[in-house]
Amino acid sequence: MNEKARKLRVLFFIDSVGVAAGTERYVSELVTRLDKTRFDLNLCCMESSPRLTELGSHCSTAVFPIESLYTLNGLRQIQRLRRYINTYAIDIVHTFMPKATMAGVLAAKGSRAAIVTSRRNMGYWATPMYRRVFRYLNRHTDVLLANSERVKQAVVETERVAPEKVVVLYNGVDLNQYGPGSGNPSLPDSLGVPRNAKVVGIVANYRPVKNLKLFLRAAAIVSARVPQAVFLLVGQGPLQAELARTASELGITNKVFFSDGKGAVADYLGRMCIGCLSSESEGFSNALLEYMASGLPVVATDVGGNAEAISHEVNGYLVASVDPESFAAPIIGLLMDEAKRIAMGHRSLERCRANFEIGAAVRRQEEFYTALLESRRRQP
Repeated sequence: MNEKARKLRVLFFIDSVGVAAGTERYVSELVTRLDKTRFDLNLCCMESSPRLTELGSHCSTAVFPIESLYTLNGLRQIQRLRRYINTYAIDIVHTFMPKATMAGVLAAKGSRAAIVTSRRNMGYWATPMYRRVFRYLNRHTDVLLANSERVKQAVVETERVAPEKVVVLYNGVDLNQYGPGSGNPSLPDSLGVPRNAKVVGIVANYRPVKNLKLFLRAAAIVSARVPQAVFLLVGQGPLQAELARTASELGITNKVFFSDGKGAVADYLGRMCIGCLSSESEGFSNALLEYMASGLPVVATDVGGNAEAISHEVNGYLVASVDPESFAAPIIGLLMDEAKRIAMGHRSLERCRANFEIGAAVRRQEEFYTALLESRRRQP
């Protein structure tokens, strides 16, 4: 078959798709939505999961079980992945997450494939050793794909990459899945959320970087001013018991509800009045887009790419301080001014439709892959 006529063969390599977190969900969206008449997709993971099996109906799948790169098995799996890349004549290897990126770049190095690595956070976790490793890997990488301008800036500064080697492609969100009236609005009832309450929500797994204690401390302040407010934490994770103790210490146990991984995010958004994000660090938050798609005003810490989605005092508020009073103030203001809250929510939805609709995001991804391959073919 003519080289230009055949489908482009793209291999996604990620630790796992078994967790319902932002990067994993976005890879799943790409696998299901990329144009199958133009792309032949391969999804490779370091561990198996029911979700990987489900996605097998949209693409070829394979598992390369790597617990540690620094073992004989780790080296064997990298060799297996290299053979896979060569056997299936992969055009583009696109990696996600640090461990998969290290293994994926080492496996693809020297092959015919273009190598793309993703940067989807500000690198808050990175040690000096990690940065040295990534600087080496970047020499063998064609493009680093960032999900916000702030992430690009951080990558250029910390990984010492030329700016032209880092491309920004924003996430997208399915407006049909998260739009007003979607989801199962009765699911919060099973958690005990009162029907007549003003629900202030946060979609975030219960991890330290999400700084959910800031959200709870602000919740106590809001509760004192707006007695009908309740607070819904949609996610799961190891800190739930500790967060429940914090709520008890603050005297708001009866106002705080945890989804503990039950249901889908869309099932809860329809009951929220305001969407919050209290993170210490973000790349470009999928939760913000889900709030916006649901027509919610947003209160978020001014970190990472949040300001690229939220226009301060237009469709939400960006809070520069981690002081609970500062985080609580705009929530109180919105709960006490219904007209303002609704107007900001409308502007959120309009901004999301214009800039972050999933179909447009996937088309940009397709154009990126096509342009990358055309650029490589033009090289002498």
